[in-house]
Amino acid sequence: MPSTPRTDLPSGPVGDLVVVLPGIMGSVLARDGREVWNHTLAVAGRLALSRLDEVERLVLPPGTGDADPGDGVRPVGLMNGLHVLPGVFAIDGYGTLLTFLERRLGLSERAGNLLTFPYDWRLSVRLTARRLAARVEPALADWRARSGNPGARAVFVAHSMGGLVARYYLDVLGGGAHARSLVTIGTPYRGSVNALVSLHAGVAPGLGRLSAPFTRLARSMPSLHQLLPSWRCLADRDGTRSDVVRTQVSGVDGALSADAGRLHEELDHADGDGYALHVFGGCRQPTRQSALLTSGQLGARRDLDGTDHLGDGTVPRFSCFPAQWTDDSTVRFFAQKHGALQNERALLNQLEALLTARDPRRFLDGRLELCVDVPEVAEGAECPVEVTADDDRLALSVTAEHVETGRADRGRTLRNRGDGRYGTRLTLPAPGAWRVTVTDTRNAGRVHPVSSVVLAPER
Repeated sequence: MPSTPRTDLPSGPVGDLVVVLPGIMGSVLARDGREVWNHTLAVAGRLALSRLDEVERLVLPPGTGDADPGDGVRPVGLMNGLHVLPGVFAIDGYGTLLTFLERRLGLSERAGNLLTFPYDWRLSVRLTARRLAARVEPALADWRARSGNPGARAVFVAHSMGGLVARYYLDVLGGGAHARSLVTIGTPYRGSVNALVSLHAGVAPGLGRLSAPFTRLARSMPSLHQLLPSWRCLADRDGTRSDVVRTQVSGVDGALSADAGRLHEELDHADGDGYALHVFGGCRQPTRQSALLTSGQLGARRDLDGTDHLGDGTVPRFSCFPAQWTDDSTVRFFAQKHGALQNERALLNQLEALLTARDPRRFLDGRLELCVDVPEVAEGAECPVEVTADDDRLALSVTAEHVETGRADRGRTLRNRGDGRYGTRLTLPAPGAWRVTVTDTRNAGRVHPVSSVVLAPER
């Protein structure tokens, strides 16, 4: 997915709309104006013991699928501080990332060039992606109008499961038409064994009273099932491997698991053209990569067929990039844990470089570039010349020089047709090869000249 040169930046360092998506459980949820999932519950500490009934009320009814359960729960913001689902992840929050974007790059929701996208992390990736579309496209239209930059597009910065949501919107729902790039940070493209272990064994059984309601919530969630490993991660005593979708594992909802398999197939076979994809991943950290399944019990392993690929502690190294890629040679790796990747200073510096990337020709040359359309062979003595440019106030002219004799004609001024379009018909007075050159002769150095060779036939 090659990057697209930026030719339409306004005066600020970032001309696009930046959209930030958190990972699973990274959004504050509220019902009837009261927060039912926030830092107090997310750290699973003493204060959470008095609010376990709120966790119980977050459990989804069977058969929710890609639908909204209609329970009045709404996302109201990103989790800025620590949030933990023991056995699955521990995330340091998004406050550092958002502060970096505002202080270093001037991005904020107040300014209109930043959109944070909290979402109900219990629900299906498909439903969340549709809701993302409903938020992004009006916000992008508003930013284009506010910035005076009609060429602005959306840049997505997505952590963990947020990357799957963004990809579904871009690649399956057609959102790529509005995007310049997607940056994923620790996204489990192929899933995570941690999700499988927590569904099977329960969420942190050692937490006592806290474990049961969190386990019931986890097992009801389409989203957590959509983080199940898509590779053949289950091994028997003989070493034969199988996948989760075709294997019955206690604690895993068979229908949700099968649907998760279909989701990964949709993403793995999606086109993904039209925008640049930049992948950040964690490395060198002990990470579950397979599980031994015997007598219905799982034993997680930090290797796959005897090879330890490591990862970020949650996402194995081989799971942090899309299936369409043949290897991870273009992944930017950091020796950091999954929950701290989005705050890694070296990663944020790389993110700044991506968000402010420019076509070097804009500042190394500085001249406007033209798109010139002329025929290879003229019809008779007439040679049509059509030009498009980013500026509709140029004084363009075209000249012709006979390649063999050096004879030059007096040239013609191109007619300004508006909207950056110019044109004329140039007379080539003799047969042979002519070098036809378009430039702005009135303002020397303003336009990069473009030359074409046109053959004038014998008449």
